[in-house]
Amino acid sequence: QGGCVEVASGTEAVLGSPFRLLCIACKRRSETPAEAESEWFFRPEGASQFHKILHYSPEEGEWVAPGPFLGYWGILGYTGRYQEM
Repeated sequence: QGGCVEVASGTEAVLGSPFRLLCIACKRRSETPAEAESEWFFRPEGASQFHKILHYSPEEGEWVAPGPFLGYWGILGYTGRYQEM
């Protein structure tokens, strides 16, 4: 038996500064089949709003916003599980 806990990120990421994503894990990855869904947002310096730059779900696949981030995320396709983001 296994469980799943959703945990929000611990902080906003700022270019050039470290940030941490919180994670709770009770089992090794190989013990529990898992899929991940992820959304990444970006706010340019001086802007007031965040813009979605990436969305991934196992059902819908990957969507990347047009612009400077297009083509940047290709390395994520290696696992198909996106847990290494």
